[in-house]
Amino acid sequence: MKQSYKSYKLDISGILVLLTWIIFMPVSYSGDSVKTLDELDCVIEPSEVVDISSSIRGIMYEVEVKRGDWVEEGQGLARLESSVETATVELAKARAQTTKLIQARKARFDMANKRFNRLNDLRKSKAIATQDLDEAQTDMVVAQIELEQANEDRRIASLELSRAEKMLALRTLQSPISGVVVQVYTDAGESVEDRPIMRIAQIDPLHVETIAPVKLFGKIREGAISRVFPEEPIGGQFNAEISMVERIIDAPSGTFGVRMILRNPDNILPAGLRCKVQFYEN
Repeated sequence: MKQSYKSYKLDISGILVLLTWIIFMPVSYSGDSVKTLDELDCVIEPSEVVDISSSIRGIMYEVEVKRGDWVEEGQGLARLESSVETATVELAKARAQTTKLIQARKARFDMANKRFNRLNDLRKSKAIATQDLDEAQTDMVVAQIELEQANEDRRIASLELSRAEKMLALRTLQSPISGVVVQVYTDAGESVEDRPIMRIAQIDPLHVETIAPVKLFGKIREGAISRVFPEEPIGGQFNAEISMVERIIDAPSGTFGVRMILRNPDNILPAGLRCKVQFYEN
């Protein structure tokens, strides 16, 4: 019995050793080993570059950012001269908020309605002429139409206020993306007609572009992870996801383009770097 127990202990130890070897076994011993493909030259670029321009004509009043500034999506970048538009908004707001005309029309309608009801009661006893009742009814109908017109005028005034506010909002230029200001083309006092005001580049995420030889076509697949090595002095290595593999081969050079998405949440990497990229084939 003692010998059997000892054998049992040895079997358990052997199993533990075998499990440890399997868990920590190098990937290269696996049947699904990862094969490293050729290392290629690449370049790190902004994922989006936007030239900001105005949809309306005007004179630049103030540029609120400068070259190199970081801006968030929706942040104000510049303002055009807008004194006329501001005055238009104030006028439209005064018209939209006033209720005095509606109150006057309602009071007139209430009075006309009461007069008609009173004369209608007297008509039952034939104490008034039919013509007087008709006139009272006409006054009531006219007063009701005037009240409805006053309410409609106020609704139209509210729409005009909304339009004026939107026209004023167009005088303020906002950033459509989060990124860095690459260049400012316009200063205060200059016309913004038919030209960009500034350029903004989005650097989170970044795009990594490379040209691969045709022998790698079919081995580089969208969705796979590659490893990017930026040039010094940045250095280091970063994972990037392959987002696009061109389906057309450039016949003269025998190459095709590959694009990768490189996340850059802390803006550690600048755009414009040269790099090396390493792909893997399963």
